[in-house]
Amino acid sequence: MNRVGIFLILLSTASFVSTAEHPNVLFIAIDDLNDWGASGLRGEPFAVDTPNLDRLVAQGVLFTNAHCNAPSCNPSRTSILSGLHPATTGVYANRNDWRTNAIFDDTLLLPEYFKQHGYATFGCGKIYHANEEGAQDCKGYISPRGWDDFFPSFERQLPEPSRPVQVPGRGIGKFDWGGTGKPLEDMGDHKVVDWAIQQLKKKHQQPLFLAVGIYRPHMPWFIPDAFYDRYEGVEIKPPQNAPGWDADIPPQLTKTRRFKEFAGQPGPSRGYAACITYADYELGRLLDALEASPLSENTLVVLWSDHGWHLGEKEHFSKFTLWEESTRVPLIIVPPGFRGPRVVDTAVSLLDVYPTVIQLAGLVAYEKNQGENIMSFVDVPKDARRAVVTSAREDAHAVRDGRYRYIRIRGVEALFDHETDPDELHNVADDPAYADVVERLAKALPANPLPQMPKTPEKEQ
Repeated sequence: MNRVGIFLILLSTASFVSTAEHPNVLFIAIDDLNDWGASGLRGEPFAVDTPNLDRLVAQGVLFTNAHCNAPSCNPSRTSILSGLHPATTGVYANRNDWRTNAIFDDTLLLPEYFKQHGYATFGCGKIYHANEEGAQDCKGYISPRGWDDFFPSFERQLPEPSRPVQVPGRGIGKFDWGGTGKPLEDMGDHKVVDWAIQQLKKKHQQPLFLAVGIYRPHMPWFIPDAFYDRYEGVEIKPPQNAPGWDADIPPQLTKTRRFKEFAGQPGPSRGYAACITYADYELGRLLDALEASPLSENTLVVLWSDHGWHLGEKEHFSKFTLWEESTRVPLIIVPPGFRGPRVVDTAVSLLDVYPTVIQLAGLVAYEKNQGENIMSFVDVPKDARRAVVTSAREDAHAVRDGRYRYIRIRGVEALFDHETDPDELHNVADDPAYADVVERLAKALPANPLPQMPKTPEKEQ
């Protein structure tokens, strides 16, 4: 079915439901946020201020073992918004324009599903893939499908970025950090949250689905001076790599070492932490507005990040890997009236978000979703054997369950036991004692992964 057919279905089947029957949904994406981003996760090497993330954790369910389905922005966001795994679609990289892929023509994207079921649908900021490098990059791979309105527009996902007049030059190119020397109101995220707040203040005749994409802590790590200065004088202990850390790891797994010359230096950690605190500030404005709005008693809040981020672990600063630092993400769900905090340690993935959100909204399950409703794991013992898959290419995958990480890249295998090796430094795939584990986790790999779809000329971000 083509997009015109989907649109006609939406027109013919949409029913206008009341907010008394179905909750509003505040769907918050924070870009490039690793496990420093909420209390209850692995933790950070020094204190990072996140009072509003902690506030959400206290109210709802924190999934401590949540993982992306692809370790970069575009394929991860495409997966969460379609409910389809990258191995099903061939969208593995930032340069795969999902909008040209016929697989999505007869798939209802998440905002389309809410629209079909009578919701008013609004979005702002980075929901699909985009970056701040230029006008076309700011537009990214946005689609109008399912949205009533989008800010800044359907031609641009990201507002004009706020940058210092003179770039500090602490890093390399866009890998840089510091204060902007400009007002808070100049920040693109501030403008996005301002617009979202206005939607929360309005009276809606239908239940509201509002998606808000906060760009920081995506690099470059430029934020208003007050947030950068917050970490002046703070003792910063960046991640360390012991000499010979990679001796036990197949070289196919350690090739990616982006900006490795900065490993062990405190500057990147300071810039990244300051951006998390700034993103947390904008989150707080959004949550305050929700609590002050007519929607406060009947809104489901979902917060997620598209992937994690290395801050020098394994001599790497970025995403793009199949290690824990790159695949693990904050995932917090707060249903209306829920009494938190609750913690779920069972392995889950962003593929589970679509089916979970629509069922919490009181809507029928969508048969194309490849995940499941993970709220069923609340208040039940940890399922150590449930496994989730992250794919970087059709021949590069990681499987994570409650204890192990199994990686296979072009036939090369590695297994890491988090019970004894949380930093994933000791490969036990060839140890006979772990043969059954390797066999079991290998069965979770995609059986017939599609090859990667053609790439656009856009640079990887």
